[in-house]
Amino acid sequence: MKTKNSILLALFLTLISTASIAQINIGLRQGVVASTFSDKGDLCDNQNVTFSYTAGTFLTVPVSKSLAIQPEINYIRKGRNNETSELATTNKTDFLLHYLQVPVLLQYRDDQMLNNPKYIFYINAGPYAAFAFNNQIRPSNSVQATDSKNTDWGATIGIGFQTPICNKDIRFDLRYDMGLSKIANQPSDYRTKGLSLTIGIIL
Repeated sequence: MKTKNSILLALFLTLISTASIAQINIGLRQGVVASTFSDKGDLCDNQNVTFSYTAGTFLTVPVSKSLAIQPEINYIRKGRNNETSELATTNKTDFLLHYLQVPVLLQYRDDQMLNNPKYIFYINAGPYAAFAFNNQIRPSNSVQATDSKNTDWGATIGIGFQTPICNKDIRFDLRYDMGLSKIANQPSDYRTKGLSLTIGIIL
């Protein structure tokens, strides 16, 4: 765990120090995420969804007029809820995973769609590594911590829009995550997946 914290701290300091270079932007983002678990490769199973909060920081490094590299460090909670009914009583159990997720995204940018360079549409895609620092099983009226911490490797794809608001560049992102690593302590060969909507600001 100390090794993970050292790596994440080094990445964060790199983001801050590198942001002083011309044309490189650093920003903050936060929003909501809807997530669940499903069998490997199953994109259609979107039941037992949980809703949570996500937040993080990003660094946008242009490599050409239309392309940029965007590394990020984000907190995100993913999970799956299960409901069982016994007579007139419904018992709800959530399995929750708290991650520090580090994606490295390739971003294609288009500032000509509205014939105004201030408005930018973009597409993001790339891999991520997510380090689980806390897992929970949450039955009705209680929370139990578990020890099944693991690392999730996966891929992210999404679209976004950047616009100036009150002299600040604001970003709106819609993303889909698909985990590639098996989740421990699950009754099936589950992977994580999530859909997030966030608002970001360039500092």
